[in-house]
Amino acid sequence: MKTKLTTALRVGRIHYLNTLPFYHGLAASLGRSGLELEFESGTPSEVSRAMREGRIDMAPISSIEYLHRQDDYLLFPNLCIGARDFSASVLLLSRERVEGLNGATISLTQESLSAAALAKILLKFKYQFKNEFRVDPSDPEQMLTESPACLIIGDQALFFRPKQFVYKTDLSEVWWDWTELPFCFSVWAVRKTVYQEHPEEVTEFYRKLAANLVRNLQDIEKLLREGLEMTLVDDKFPVVFGYLFNLNYAFDKEMQKGLERFYELVHEMGLSTRAPGKLEWIDGSI
Repeated sequence: MKTKLTTALRVGRIHYLNTLPFYHGLAASLGRSGLELEFESGTPSEVSRAMREGRIDMAPISSIEYLHRQDDYLLFPNLCIGARDFSASVLLLSRERVEGLNGATISLTQESLSAAALAKILLKFKYQFKNEFRVDPSDPEQMLTESPACLIIGDQALFFRPKQFVYKTDLSEVWWDWTELPFCFSVWAVRKTVYQEHPEEVTEFYRKLAANLVRNLQDIEKLLREGLEMTLVDDKFPVVFGYLFNLNYAFDKEMQKGLERFYELVHEMGLSTRAPGKLEWIDGSI
């Protein structure tokens, strides 16, 4: 395919391990397609903000960012980041069991939108608690000195080893046990105006991205060796291998049901002023 673009498409990149299967080897694949792309990296909340402000065109954005601005975005078919039970990277840390947190002020990482909404929903609707929340820099030791519990996400949650004992509550596992549905943290989306102007280029990018994901997930050991220079003898290898193996990247019917249930509760709790609409996708067949 020969691109018709006069300027490069701008793609958001989240610098967490859970996005490695999307990006490793992608540049080489895209280079053969003739697509011109620019990448901008950041945390999930930073990438979502960049999409919102029009500074990037396509990205894995927070699932709640898509809810807030469904009129502005279209989804990529069958691509997401989710979990069907535990995720190991969305953790509520606390000095006491979660059952004792009624009335407590909870410290939330500033890096996430979806995980913060999930924490609020579970505490209110599952546990029937009344809590206050504050947003802090993602330093769990410091957060736990100022609040009895804190929410951390991503690589930090995966590798955090506290100086003193803390309880770790995996929120996607709590969601699964409560709803019997998977939880969708992030969706791949494109700004609707960009897709309308460049449908062939966006679709080509989507196809390369989807194929790259499948290729990387077929051999996670190779992915870690090439993408992270990590081998079987590395202490972190089994942690990262198990983490990526357990995550769900397919935006299938069950994942969509889980997302729609999340959106219902977000709206019921007043975390979004807009009622959930129908999920809208690009046409991947172009």
